[in-house]
Amino acid sequence: MFNRYEEAENDCTQAILLDGSYSKAFARRGTARTFLGKLNEAKQDFETVLLLEPGNKQAVTELSKIKKELIEKGHWDDVFLDSTQRQNVVKPIDNPPRLGSTKPLKKVIIEETGHLVQTVDVPDSTTAAAPERNPVNLANVTATTSTASKKSSSQDDLLPTSDIPKAKVLKTEEISDTSAQQPQVNLKQDVCQSFSEKISIEVDKMPAQFITTVLPPVPANSFQLESDFRQLKSSPDMLYQYLKKIEPSLYPKLFQKNLDPDVFNQIIKILHDFYIEKEKPSLVLEILQRLSELKRFDMAVMFMSEPEKRIVRVLFNHIEKSGLKGNSVEELKKRYDG
Repeated sequence: MFNRYEEAENDCTQAILLDGSYSKAFARRGTARTFLGKLNEAKQDFETVLLLEPGNKQAVTELSKIKKELIEKGHWDDVFLDSTQRQNVVKPIDNPPRLGSTKPLKKVIIEETGHLVQTVDVPDSTTAAAPERNPVNLANVTATTSTASKKSSSQDDLLPTSDIPKAKVLKTEEISDTSAQQPQVNLKQDVCQSFSEKISIEVDKMPAQFITTVLPPVPANSFQLESDFRQLKSSPDMLYQYLKKIEPSLYPKLFQKNLDPDVFNQIIKILHDFYIEKEKPSLVLEILQRLSELKRFDMAVMFMSEPEKRIVRVLFNHIEKSGLKGNSVEELKKRYDG
């Protein structure tokens, strides 16, 4: 049992390295670390779960249990101080006078001498590039600039060099040339935008079964299956059709590395929601049997919640009512009970 929790901790750590926002991996690692006696590490994992999913009931419950156990063991600081506060706690030290400095202390006066940041005028890069983009209007712009500078020569003498709006004249002239074309461009953008918004609204109104019409092919590995499950997550009927395409005999090859607890629970739910009504009980039993033969099956069962375990009990009740009984069924049922 101890080795199983160590394996679970390592698997969850690998999953977190691949996806740091995978809250379920933090929750499962916290559960495994609790059983391993690593209470501080487990506490940090469940605190991370609450950061990713505020209000997560499992994390709140487990944190309460862990804190209670830490208090009973006398680890008050681990409960009431977070890791950052524990690092910043100033602890008293015993420093004998003989180890102190013998030099007299000197008072240093710090005085502000003024502003250290100077404002530097940088030429506008668009100004330099303007003649190249619009050479036809250069003469008009230059003439306008010289006329304006002559009229306001008396004012320029009173203003700093940076306040003379030479670049502004160029920009104003350049904008006036293209202003006639701007309404047409805006009109075209508005029409395109309204048309695209209308299409998106119509797509949102369409039922999910019309949006996803093509089932993915039979997956070659567990990673492809997980990706397909995420793609079809919003359409349970499509998930059922997809799972039905996969022969149970392919499960060992498909999950040869490991069985992800999320995928495992999704398969169990599909069996409950669709297979009970639409498929033979013998097929349900075969799928449950094949899943139990996979690597990390025990770990997947260990992380099942109580509602998920109730679904498994419903499946076995359905199998037994159909007349499929025996020692093999009872042994399989015990394995799913954990």
